[in-house]
Amino acid sequence: MLTVCLGQTETLPVDSLNTETDVNPPSIVDSTDLSIENGYKGYPWGSSSNSSIKSTFTSISTDSSNFNKIFVGKLGLDSVMVTYAFADSGFWKVEIDFIIEQNNIDEQIANFRRLEKNISAVYGSPKMLNQKESGVSAAYSDHLNQQFARAFYRSSWDANPVIIELYLNSNVLLPNTDLPLFSGNFSILKLVYYNPDFMHSSQKLPEKEVIPSIFDIY
Repeated sequence: MLTVCLGQTETLPVDSLNTETDVNPPSIVDSTDLSIENGYKGYPWGSSSNSSIKSTFTSISTDSSNFNKIFVGKLGLDSVMVTYAFADSGFWKVEIDFIIEQNNIDEQIANFRRLEKNISAVYGSPKMLNQKESGVSAAYSDHLNQQFARAFYRSSWDANPVIIELYLNSNVLLPNTDLPLFSGNFSILKLVYYNPDFMHSSQKLPEKEVIPSIFDIY
């Protein structure tokens, strides 16, 4: 999913967002003429999908429907893939996928908490928190019975009219081995900025299924 960026991290353009642990809080948001209330890094909410995006990121694709424009780059020390999403009402969401170490659940959680701290320095404490951990510990060592350690972290901020969401879904197969039972990337770390005022689609919702009354059955 995100591995397209891994081989390019040394040449990716550097964005001005600093995500180091000891970041100076004002640098969380890029210095632009428009605030987050009006757009993301100077690109206004509601912009047409046909409009150009001026960014230090490198464009890699636009889907055939023109509803998503995808870029890669760096935010501070983090390599990311950035998706600008468009609805019928224009630009409504930017979704940032962080390239993370897939085999280290402690590092993944630490990255989440680092980003959460930096965002909170600007927007205050999250209005919503959800944190769950389960599964085996990093000390688990039975190579013939490999299991997943799991962590689900989600924090949300209200920067009216924009909602900010930070999300970690971590699944790490333990113990770490050169012969894993399941191959691939199972963990994701995302940061999303979206404006509900532009969250509109003309596509019809699926019709609600009619559930029979209990009296029609018995």
